[in-house]
Amino acid sequence: MLTLLCPLLVLASGALALQDSESFPGDLTVSAEVRAAELRGHVQALASDAMQGRAMGSEGSVATARYLAARLAAAGFEPGASEDSYLQRIPLERVTYSGVPELRVQGKGLDEVLYNGESFTFSSRGSVPGEPRTFRVQVVREESDVPEEASGDLALVMTTSAMKSRRWLSDAGHGRGEGFGMIVLPRKAEARERSTPQGSSLGPARDGGGSSIQLSLRGEWSERFSSGDVREVTLDAKASVEEGEDFNVVGFLPGAGTPASPDLADQIVVLSAHRDHIGVSSRIQRGDPEADAIMNGADDDASGCAAVMEVAEALAAGDRPVRSVLAIFDTGEERGFVGSSYWVAHPTHPIDRVVCALNFEMLGRPDPLVGGAGNVWLTGDDRSSLGPELRKRGIAIKADLRPAMSFFTRSDNVPFARAGIVAQTLSTYGEHTDYHQPSDEWDTLDYEHMEAAVKVCLEAAEALVAGTWRPVWNEGEPRL
Repeated sequence: MLTLLCPLLVLASGALALQDSESFPGDLTVSAEVRAAELRGHVQALASDAMQGRAMGSEGSVATARYLAARLAAAGFEPGASEDSYLQRIPLERVTYSGVPELRVQGKGLDEVLYNGESFTFSSRGSVPGEPRTFRVQVVREESDVPEEASGDLALVMTTSAMKSRRWLSDAGHGRGEGFGMIVLPRKAEARERSTPQGSSLGPARDGGGSSIQLSLRGEWSERFSSGDVREVTLDAKASVEEGEDFNVVGFLPGAGTPASPDLADQIVVLSAHRDHIGVSSRIQRGDPEADAIMNGADDDASGCAAVMEVAEALAAGDRPVRSVLAIFDTGEERGFVGSSYWVAHPTHPIDRVVCALNFEMLGRPDPLVGGAGNVWLTGDDRSSLGPELRKRGIAIKADLRPAMSFFTRSDNVPFARAGIVAQTLSTYGEHTDYHQPSDEWDTLDYEHMEAAVKVCLEAAEALVAGTWRPVWNEGEPRL
C-alpha cells in the first residue's frame, strides 16, 4: 500500500493543479476490490503524525487534499472541481484579536457600549469585521417576522430559543442565518468579566459563503434587545483579518445511462466524507509540552475518507454506472460544515441533478449496539425511503439506534439536506472514548471490520447508481 514521504508533505498552494497522477509520489496501484490492507493504507496516510491533525487551512490539510486528488485520478475519476483540477478552492479568513470586543448600542434613549464576556459573547466562523461595522436591528418575535430576503446590514434579534431560531431561519431559506450580518440570540446568563477572545480563529470568508456573526446576550441586555428599544448596533471586534484558503477534493465519474433512459447519466449520486480534523491541541500542550497533542482523527474521519475512496475505486473499475458519481472529500466539517456548505452554495455540477448524497463518517470500529463487526447504520433512517429501500434490496443497512445523540444533524449530509437533497450518513460509531482525542490513531481501528462494513457501503452505492429508483424524503422532512 502507498507509503508517504514526509518531506514532501509541506506543499505550496500554487502547486495544486494536479493535472495527473504523476503529481503525487508513491504507489498508486488501484484495486477493484475492497480490502482491509488498502483501507489501512489510506487511514495511515491521512492520520499520520506528519499531517498534524489536518486542521482546516493547515499544511497537513493541503497535503491530504493532494493525496486524495491523486488517488481519485489513479482510480479513473475525472477532475470534478473544474476541467483540469480536483481541488475546489475555498477562501478563508483567520481572525486575531488585539483587545476586548465592543458593541455600541443605540436606540430609544440608548447610547451605550457593551463589552465581550460581560454583556455579550459572539462567534462568527471567519466573518468578523476587521473594522467597526454597523447593523440595523430587527426583532423577530414570530416565524413570520423572518425577512424573505437576507441583508448583510441587518441584525436579527431572535426572541425564542436558539433551536427554534435556527429552525425559523432554515424554514425561511436562510440556513443558520446566512446572508444576514448578525443573528442575536437570547441567553439567560449572568454577566461576567470582560474578556478578549483567546488565540485566533479560522473560518470561511464572508464572500465565500460564510455564516453571519452569532451574538449571545447576557444579563439584562437580552430583554432590552427583545423590547425593540435597540435600533442600531456597531461591533468593534478589535480584530485583524488575514486571508487563507483550503480545498474540497472533487472527482467525477460520468454515468452511462441506459438505452431506454440515457438521461439517467445526467443524474448524480454524491459520495462524501470530511478529510479535516481538529489539528494539534493547545490545551494539552499547555499542560504538558511533551505530551502527544496531535489529534490524528483516524476514525474521525480518515476512516470515512478511506471508505469513499475504496467505493469510488470499485465503481470506476467496473462497467460505467448508470448514474454519474461525484466523490467529494470536504474540508471544515469540524468547523461547522464549511466545505460541504461551500459546495452546496457553489456547486461544481448542477445541484438539481443530485438524487442522493451518501455521507461516510466514522466506520473504523464495530458498534456492538447494532450487532458488532461489519454492521453499518444510517442516520435519520426514519426520515426518508433510503434505508427501507436498501433493505428491500437485501442490503444490510441498520437504523441509527441512538436518536438522542442527533447524529443526523452532526455531519456533512446536513448542507445537502437543507438544499432538499436526500442526504444521510453511514457509520459504525459506537461512542468510543477516543473521539476527539490524540488516541484516535490509525492502529486503533479494526480493519477486518472496516472491510466488511465498506463492502456493505459499496452495495448501497451500487444500488443508488443503478438508476432503478430514487430515494425521497418522508412527509415533513428533513427537519433540521
